[in-house]
Amino acid sequence: MSKTFENSGSEKDFLKIYSNEELDKYAKPSVTVDSVIFRYFEERVQTLLIKRKNHPYMGKYALSSGFVQEQEDLNTAVCREVREETSVQLNTDHIEQLVTVGTPYRDPRMWTITIAYLCFMAFNDIQMDKAADDAASTHWLDIAMVNGKLQLTDGDKTLYHDDLAFDHWEILLIAMERIKGRLEYCPTILNIMPEENTLTAYHQLFGTFNETYLKMDSTNFLRRFKHLFQKTGRQVATRTKKAATYTYPVSYTHLTLPTNREV
Repeated sequence: MSKTFENSGSEKDFLKIYSNEELDKYAKPSVTVDSVIFRYFEERVQTLLIKRKNHPYMGKYALSSGFVQEQEDLNTAVCREVREETSVQLNTDHIEQLVTVGTPYRDPRMWTITIAYLCFMAFNDIQMDKAADDAASTHWLDIAMVNGKLQLTDGDKTLYHDDLAFDHWEILLIAMERIKGRLEYCPTILNIMPEENTLTAYHQLFGTFNETYLKMDSTNFLRRFKHLFQKTGRQVATRTKKAATYTYPVSYTHLTLPTNREV
C-alpha cells in the first residue's frame, strides 16, 4: 500500500488504516519489569530475591519480576509485581529505572524486553515479606563486591551465576556498578541508611560497592567525602567504645540526577 496515507487525510483516518493494514507487520516483544531492591540490615547491605515457583528456571533465585499489563505505567508495574510476589510495598519516591535489556533469547519462552529498576527500602521501613503469585519463597541476601566480583550469600550459602534465573546476575552487576559510579556525587544508596550513623557504618556501606574505600583509613575516607558527611555533635555506644555520629544532606539521596553527569 502507498505510504501517502502517512501524511494525507486526518490523523483519525491514518490511525484506522495503520491499525488495519500496518500494525501486524512488525513482531512485538513482551515487556517485563525487574526489581533490584536494597536494604540495610544488621550493618549489611541486602537485596531481595525470590525462588521461582514455576518453569522456566523453577527453583532458581530471581529478581522480583513480571509482565507489564497493557497500557500500564512502568512504575506502577514494578510496584505491583513486587507487591504480588513478595508482599513488599515500594515507595515510588525511592525507585528509578536502571537499565533496559533486550538481549536476544534472554527468555526461553518468547522475545522479551525488560526494564530493570533500582529500588531502595528506607531504614525505618520495616515490612514483612511473604511469597505469593510466582514466588515459592522470598530471600534477603547479603550482597557486596569482593575482589572485583559479585558476592551473593543466602545465610551460609554462596550463590553463583547459574543459581539465578534469566540474566538476573548480570542485572545485579549493573546495579552495583551504577551505585558505585554515583558514590562521589549522588550516593542514592544512602536512601537505605538511617539519617544519623557512625562514620564506620558509612565507610563500610561505600566499601560494599567500591572496595577501594575499604583500603582507606577513616581520616582519609572523611577527607574524601567531607562534602557529604557532617558531625552531629552526638555519640553512640559501639561494641568497643563511644563513636561520633555523622549525618548527610538528604538532597544527596534524591533520584533526580544532574543532567550533565554520566550515570
